[in-house]
Amino acid sequence: MAIRPLSFFRLSRTYTSLTSPSTSIATDAIPPPPTLPGLSPTQPRTVKSPYTRKTQLFRIYLSLLRSTPLMVFFQHNNLRAVEWIAIRRELLFGLRKIDPTSTLPELTRITVLKPAIFATSFRALEGYDWQHKRSSEPGGSKIIAKETETLKETHPLSPVLTGPIAALSFPSVEPTHLKAALDILFPLKNPRKGLDPLAVSGLQKFVMLAGWVDGHVYGGRNGEGRVMDVDLIRVLALLPDVNTLHGELLAMLRGAGGADLIMNLSNAGVGLTRTVDTYRKMLGGELDSDGKPVEANAGGEEEKKG
Repeated sequence: MAIRPLSFFRLSRTYTSLTSPSTSIATDAIPPPPTLPGLSPTQPRTVKSPYTRKTQLFRIYLSLLRSTPLMVFFQHNNLRAVEWIAIRRELLFGLRKIDPTSTLPELTRITVLKPAIFATSFRALEGYDWQHKRSSEPGGSKIIAKETETLKETHPLSPVLTGPIAALSFPSVEPTHLKAALDILFPLKNPRKGLDPLAVSGLQKFVMLAGWVDGHVYGGRNGEGRVMDVDLIRVLALLPDVNTLHGELLAMLRGAGGADLIMNLSNAGVGLTRTVDTYRKMLGGELDSDGKPVEANAGGEEEKKG
């Protein structure tokens, strides 16, 4: 008896088709870095890929250092997210009480840092040859590399940039706002009354370490900064504002005979302006060599001839 195969057991053959070599196969390769026509402040040219988190953090920290004249570094220990939110809110409310119309409270920020990447951006800021003078000299690249290695060992902030670190950044040096921020975040005695309990719990985990003032604030040198300890930061917070210092300086000059000095300086400028204006008129033909108008001299000569 012949056995017939079942109908649902049907053999099927599959054939592989050869693709032409011109077709492209999609892969999950990382796209190359974008090629920009010029140097962009938001996406500058870089050797490393801009898609990595380290590169973006490096650019963020470098931009923060270039745009911030005053920073206070402190250590934070195991803060929760709700505590960070409460502390930032209390800092904003406390700074707004000083001047409600000012934009400084919104620009005063607390940034949690990655110490290794932030230290690298610090070395790039203070050790970078802005005018490319040393790199064009013979052996200049070796000198720059040696100075960078020395900066790693001798920078005053190197012992501070370890562990969990955060920075309080100010858009301008205002002692009044600095004092208010220190009273909220780093009080000498008990925390201020009326604060959020979550903020009080988070402030107990803060330890102020050091401060940094950009070079163009105290010395007129961009890219170089001065490191301050805790006592010097509190002394800076006790100083009056810029307008008060200007008034005190003018009062000292007037009281110590400085009014004559100011008058002499202003007279020198006025005399120089008049001298330049006289030479301009002489070159333009409006005055003669004696400094007299040309039309008046011509009229006097005609009267003498008549």
